[in-house]
Amino acid sequence: MEDTASRLKQRMRSIGLSDSVIEAAWPEWWSDAADASASARAELRFSLSRKLGLDPHSLLDDKEEPRFIWRDEARFKHLSDEGQLERAAITSFGTALGRYLIEATSVSPEPLRWDSMSLRKAILREQRYVRLLDILSACWSMGIPVIHLRIFPCERKRMSAMAVRVGGRTAIMLGRDSMYPPHIAFYLAHELAHIALGHLSHEPVVVDFDTTGLATSSDDPEEMEADRFALELLTGASQPKVLPRFQGYSARELARVALDAAPQLSIEPGTLALCFGYSTGDWATANAAIQRIYSEPRPVWAEVNRVAAGQLTLDLIPDDSRHYLKAILGDVWSA
Repeated sequence: MEDTASRLKQRMRSIGLSDSVIEAAWPEWWSDAADASASARAELRFSLSRKLGLDPHSLLDDKEEPRFIWRDEARFKHLSDEGQLERAAITSFGTALGRYLIEATSVSPEPLRWDSMSLRKAILREQRYVRLLDILSACWSMGIPVIHLRIFPCERKRMSAMAVRVGGRTAIMLGRDSMYPPHIAFYLAHELAHIALGHLSHEPVVVDFDTTGLATSSDDPEEMEADRFALELLTGASQPKVLPRFQGYSARELARVALDAAPQLSIEPGTLALCFGYSTGDWATANAAIQRIYSEPRPVWAEVNRVAAGQLTLDLIPDDSRHYLKAILGDVWSA
């Protein structure tokens, strides 16, 4: 007969959980000796259920299929072929992880009251333009933890970001990878918009999947509102237009113009290049210009999670959850 660990891992794989998230959630204290203890086997199941959002009773009975606790509490944006079980896995994973993040984050002295332009003006009092780091700082100062997922609940990793409400507090989890900050700044601003605009007041989870453009009138109205908020925060306009002065703009010319115009417009140069892409549809030139704007490519997730590592107080969450949270954030803790 297979041991407890092998059987239990196979049962969790059968409902779509990825090997990486199962291994991350597996408690460090588990051993072959623990397999001989009924109390240790029970505690193993309770530990996994707390981290992954699973019903502990469904894990205790080996003949049952594991069940996710939070199945219908989320709204999914830009869905394609995600099944009900995959959506339940993402919702339960995000809600359970959000609880830990919120528990480990200091409470803001004041609730979120910012609109996009007020927040932009506050940032511009200290900075030349609104950068990813500035939005991160604003979120943490308001008691909203922000992390970039290095481990996902399912094998497919199409989720670009999600916002989660637990009680009266919220957390943001980013999923889209990039080597340059403006793309992630937009996703973060978009999720902050869902929070600020009250989009989590009914369903406590909003999950955004990858999309190739801004929301249109045929899309979810909340997505249009969140896009407008994000653009206003980053650029000062809900529909910024950045058009070439002449045909055949090269990436080199676009990068030069963006760098020159950024201080006057109070728009980060990479964001200006993105606006060019949105305005013209010429993403090849926009993305090539972004590579010229920054001195070198760097994984943005590492910057986001280094900030998180400096803000989270792991002593505030249970011992067996600290290893899990560290695995979710990746190798940033010694930096």
